[in-house]
This record gives sequence, structure tokens and C-alpha cells, in this order.
Amino acid sequence: MCDLCGKKTGWRAFHCQDGVICKDCYKIVSNHYTTTVTGKTLAELRKDYRQNAAPLDLGEDGFLTSRKVGGFLLLDETRRKFCIPSNRRITGQVARPEIYRYEDLTGYMLACEPSLPPERLEELAANPRETVVIDRMVVRLRLKNAGVRELIVIPSPVRSSSFAFRRAYRAAGQILRELEEIC
Repeated sequence: MCDLCGKKTGWRAFHCQDGVICKDCYKIVSNHYTTTVTGKTLAELRKDYRQNAAPLDLGEDGFLTSRKVGGFLLLDETRRKFCIPSNRRITGQVARPEIYRYEDLTGYMLACEPSLPPERLEELAANPRETVVIDRMVVRLRLKNAGVRELIVIPSPVRSSSFAFRRAYRAAGQILRELEEIC
């Protein structure tokens, strides 16, 4: 029997430090199979289960993706909402998607480390012979009642002469154009 939900585990029982859980519970507490549970206790797993099993608040009218901007932003144009999905590959952490209304967006900007003006970034993207190391690039969103959220476009240092930089800069440009339409 599963120590979290009480169902039969069948042939697929996953062991933690002080119990076993079923396949369905394992999917929830392991963040869709991205972590293991062998080093965790049942108390820790119960906390993760309560946190991750709660349904995502889509609002009273739901959320239906009508457009997508890479893996960075999902748009529901009919309900005037946008979603910041969890992208574990980029952020290095597992987080729940966040859904906001268009009206919640009060501002946005492209930021990078080292700090460079947009004109300089444009020059670097157009001229691959010049090399500057860009440590990080994000699109910062200022949201009502939610503070600041970051869409990480470049998570680790890259050379401005690289294809990775040009591709990330194009993605940031797409995000900024979509945000301009929203505002």
C-alpha cells in the first residue's frame, strides 16, 4: 500500500527512507521524474505532495495556449492571459508555472551582465567578429502584486560571437515584441 495516498502499489513500489509510494505519487513528489525519493522521509514527501498536487490556479475562465514564444512564454489571447512556464533546463530549478492577466504586466526590460545598452547588444548580434562575454541575459517583468519575475534567456556565460548568443538574442527580441503587444 502507498504510504501517501493509500492505493495499492502493485509491482511498481518506490522506496523512501521510511516507507513506499505508488507510481502516481512518485510522479508528483519527484517533480515529473526529475528527482529521486530514496533519501527523503515520508514527512518530506507528504509536504512535497501537498505542495505539488494542488491544481494550478487557472482562474475562473481557464487558460488555453494560443501562441508560444519559445519555452519562455505562453499566451492565451482570447482570455488575455500569459503564462511563465517552468523551464528546468534554463533555471536549474523546478517551479510551478505562473499565470497572469495582461493587465498585471506593468513593465519589462532586457537586462544582461555585464550591463550593456540595447544598441550595443544589437551591434554584438550583428557583428560576430567582435567578442564580449555575456554572463547572463534576462527579460525582467514587473507585475502588479507579484513583484519582478525573470525570463532567463542566457543562464551561463557565452561569447557574443557564438551562435548561442545570437539565437538567445533573437529569442529575447521575440519576447520583447510580444510584451509590447500585451502592453
